[in-house]
Amino acid sequence: MVQSQRAPSGGSLSSSGIAETPTIQAKGLTKHYCQTASVLQWLCRGALREGASPGEAQGRSASGTVRALNDVTFSVRRGEAFGVIGRNGAGKSTLLQILAGTLVPTAGECTIRGRVTALLELGSGFNPEFTGRENIYLSGAILGFSRAEMDAKFEAITAFADIGSFIEQPVKTYSTGMLMRVAFAVAISVEPDVLIVDEALSVGDIVFQQKCSRRLRELVDAGVTLLVVTHDLSFVLNTCQRALWLDRGGVRFLGEAGACVREYVTAMSALAGNAPVPTSAVAGMPELDLPQTGELQLAGKERLGDQGVAVSRAWLNHSDGTAGGSYRVGEWAVVTMLLTAQRAVSNLSGGCEVRNRHGQVLFATGLRVAKQLVAELPPGGTCVVAIRFRLELQEGQYTVDVGCGAGSDADNTWDRVLTAAIIDVSNPPDQEVVHGLVRLPYEITVGRPKG
Repeated sequence: MVQSQRAPSGGSLSSSGIAETPTIQAKGLTKHYCQTASVLQWLCRGALREGASPGEAQGRSASGTVRALNDVTFSVRRGEAFGVIGRNGAGKSTLLQILAGTLVPTAGECTIRGRVTALLELGSGFNPEFTGRENIYLSGAILGFSRAEMDAKFEAITAFADIGSFIEQPVKTYSTGMLMRVAFAVAISVEPDVLIVDEALSVGDIVFQQKCSRRLRELVDAGVTLLVVTHDLSFVLNTCQRALWLDRGGVRFLGEAGACVREYVTAMSALAGNAPVPTSAVAGMPELDLPQTGELQLAGKERLGDQGVAVSRAWLNHSDGTAGGSYRVGEWAVVTMLLTAQRAVSNLSGGCEVRNRHGQVLFATGLRVAKQLVAELPPGGTCVVAIRFRLELQEGQYTVDVGCGAGSDADNTWDRVLTAAIIDVSNPPDQEVVHGLVRLPYEITVGRPKG
């Protein structure tokens, strides 16, 4: 049965203050589109809707059906930031339109508790002939706010949008960035319980994007439920607690945001069409000595992938071969991996990622980036990958993920070991202080002006 309902806000709370019932609940959401139906057929279906079969009434056919969504189930708690990621055409926007109530699912049901504000297509809901001011009041009226209530909010909305006198001009004269500023300012100022955002923050200058990100985090801290579709994986890592990876309309991964992003990035790396150059054969590669220091303990670590090819052993060392772990700013680190094929694989890559305490990837590289993929490995075959990099990083602790992947779309396989090692970078008093996240090569010149 298809149900799409909006339940009243203010559900029962547990002793911890967190809603016992999820703010957003989606069960088996499915959306099919029929490609073969003509306009006349749709009109006939509408006229005969009462006597149509359930499948016909919902626009489904035995052939020519596009499955935009297929049995998507998840829930989001009050005060949680939830990300939705995936490639173009995965069904992300269709999902959000169903949640926002602008699209009816073919099957399944969704329940959202509280006042919902949706920022979907840029400028949706705005009348292009109206001024920015008029559209602000129109949006408030649609959401149930009186003119007096919008009068009280207007100054804060225009201050956040910061487009000056353009607020009195028709929005058809706005740039995309200006339109996004006003739309976002309205969305965050109308006291939503649930805020749904679809890629809106990808438009606009970096200063305003940072301003929006800070405001979204403030809203989440205040108990607003945020559901956002985005291609900005760093936003998902920094803001979201959990994430959903949609792939061809279905749920590919649902869970902790960091694990979801890593799974997605690994799979996308395996499919990347960057035309790397494989080596001719394993036998033709130089022999590398394995480190003589203690190995990283991979057993018990969280792993992603099917391990058709796997990181069987790994080491972290200083550039002189001694065991690593603690480094000074600017020292070199060496990550060495022994990769083992569980089955015959081709176009093999191995690499590593360095992340800060927020989960941001500060550095990542591997054979795919260097365009040096291993042509093939037989079952049980091994190869060694050694990556040397300089730690021009701010003082602090960092985690290292190691992994490998092989094949293409149809036969891809991979393995990723999360937090395989922890690197501790110190900045002693005798060294130059790193003020940012990283220290780039630089030059400074000082002098007096000529003349």
